[in-house]
Amino acid sequence: MDATADSTIPNRPGRTGFWRNSRAAKGGVAESQPSSTQPAAVGISSLDNVRTVFWQAYRHLFPPHALAAQTGNGSMVISWSVADDPHAVHPYAAPVVLRFDKDLVDSMWKVQPAARMRVAKEHEPTLREGLRGYDPFSRFPNARVVCIG
Repeated sequence: MDATADSTIPNRPGRTGFWRNSRAAKGGVAESQPSSTQPAAVGISSLDNVRTVFWQAYRHLFPPHALAAQTGNGSMVISWSVADDPHAVHPYAAPVVLRFDKDLVDSMWKVQPAARMRVAKEHEPTLREGLRGYDPFSRFPNARVVCIG
């Protein structure tokens, strides 16, 4: 297909044909093609490989429908819906925030993937102690912050 035919066909619904992205207009790669073979940067709600191991190790401490998200600073936020509970004031449980020691995260990246689960489980007593007295239905939902490592 030549460049003129490419510019007249809309590439997305609701977009007119004269719109083209800047890279395609300059003869470069279209935006739909990845510019790198590296994985996408970690954003909110996606867990990197290390935090995924921690979530797998600690998931049994939370309800089955609990969700975990990673923040920009590397912490992990865990919460779940409580809307079906008749005594719930808010639709979601007060969040639990896990902050990880930088040295622990660095050592988790260096250790073999098979040994990561063992290292994560060694820190489970710290999380259990940090959750002592936690009330997911609190009237004023403040996040429970637990430092791991």
